[in-house]
Amino acid sequence: MKEPEEPADGGHSLPPVYIYSPEYVSMCDSLAKIPKRASMVHSLIEAYALHKQMRIVKPKVASMEEMATFHTDAYLQHLQVVSQEGDDDHPDSIEYGLGYDCPATEGIFDYAAAVGGATITAAQCLIDGMCKVAINWSGGWHHAKN
Repeated sequence: MKEPEEPADGGHSLPPVYIYSPEYVSMCDSLAKIPKRASMVHSLIEAYALHKQMRIVKPKVASMEEMATFHTDAYLQHLQVVSQEGDDDHPDSIEYGLGYDCPATEGIFDYAAAVGGATITAAQCLIDGMCKVAINWSGGWHHAKN
C-alpha cells in the first residue's frame, strides 16, 4: 500500500474530519442516560460554524466481523441478547461493563455497531491520509469490555 503524500505544509492544510450523519446522531441520541447529547454537540458545532472548517464524512456501521476484531464472541452475543430483549437487569451485564451509567437497553447492539463503525471510519480517514485529525464526538466510551 502506497503511503499518502504529505502536503508541502506538513499536513496543516488538511481540515479535520468530522464523522457525522443525521442517522448517526439520531442513533446516538437514543441513549437513555444522555438523551439528545449528540444533537446538542452537533448544534453547537453548527452554531459556531465549525462544520465549515471540517470535512464531514458519513460513518459506516461496523460489521459483526469488525466488531469481533476488538471484542469476544461472548460479549457480542450478550449485546445481541440484551439488545433484542431490552433487558437492563440481565445478570451477566455487569461483567461486560453494562450497568447504571450504560444500561443494556433495547437496541444497544445497533448503537455499538454504529459507534464502532464511526470510530473505524475515523481511523480509516487517518490511515488514508485524508486528515491529521479525525473526530467522532460520540465515540470513545470506556464501557465496552472483552
